[in-house]
Amino acid sequence: MKKIFFALLFVLALSSLSAKSLVPNVLHFAEVVKKSEYTTYADFENELNYNTIDAPHSEKEEFHPDFVELTKKQNLYCTPIHLDGIKDKMLSMMNLEGSGGFAYFRIFRFDKKAKKWTIYFSANGAKGECGMVFPVQNKKETLFLEIERDFDTKRLSSYNLLSFSAKEKAWRKIASAHSRYSYDLTDEQQQWISAEKIEQMAAFDYSFLGISGDHVQKIEREIEDKKIVAELYWTSVARLPSNYTIKIFKREREVFKTSGKSFEDEKELFALPSVQWGFDIVEKDSKPYLVFIGMGNSGESSVSAIEDFWLTALDLRSLEVVHHSFVKSKITFEQEYF
Repeated sequence: MKKIFFALLFVLALSSLSAKSLVPNVLHFAEVVKKSEYTTYADFENELNYNTIDAPHSEKEEFHPDFVELTKKQNLYCTPIHLDGIKDKMLSMMNLEGSGGFAYFRIFRFDKKAKKWTIYFSANGAKGECGMVFPVQNKKETLFLEIERDFDTKRLSSYNLLSFSAKEKAWRKIASAHSRYSYDLTDEQQQWISAEKIEQMAAFDYSFLGISGDHVQKIEREIEDKKIVAELYWTSVARLPSNYTIKIFKREREVFKTSGKSFEDEKELFALPSVQWGFDIVEKDSKPYLVFIGMGNSGESSVSAIEDFWLTALDLRSLEVVHHSFVKSKITFEQEYF
């Protein structure tokens, strides 16, 4: 009986491994996307344009001569795809639109009889209909790799391998590789910040400063004769990654002069350059310091992810920088199959 049980267990385990082996490795396709140079709309403008697309004006307005240059500027890729069960020529196209950089995805299908392109499928990322997806070839069928990021922090959440059902015109998730961030902090860096606090800052969680709730709009702290004011930075479309504008003021106070008491107004002493992703107030050797993390090496603050960053400690008495170093993240993945 035991032999039968263990044999059955072995068969089940083997079948589970076989099922997983049939699913392509998600991280393999992530590397394919990173290394690929996709064709763009400029490569297909002569055959896919306002005159060759059979659709109402409202659905093809961006291809009008008045707007086509902007369309090319916003275009991420335009490339041929092959869907199971469809022999017609097809193109997939993605643009990033608006100040939020939302994905707008379309699949075009060529009608041989009419000699026109039709809009076979469209999805608007601003409405949550699609994410950042890239076509990848798997044997004879095109699959799609979705790069899923946290909206606030722009951090990578997962790579999702998707298939597109031509019959249902819908996505189906095949597998995912979920990310996990870690930081190899030096002994000196750990004197100013911890990995746990980095994660709290990335999640807009300032409970370590005694503040409840998330996405706190304005944080004020009075330290000795200084006042720190941090305000969350917003755009017209939505909040950006954990961006705070941080200013340091000399607190208003009563002072004694030869003529008696007088009132000294609050005065701005220092404004941190650009915007910062997070901050903390740390006491070390009985002295207060403002510790903040800011832009790494990934460029524009509105789209950069809270991953690698500069760590800076500012002496709140002298307003001098006493520590400045670069912190690099490490990303590991756990795969899930569906």
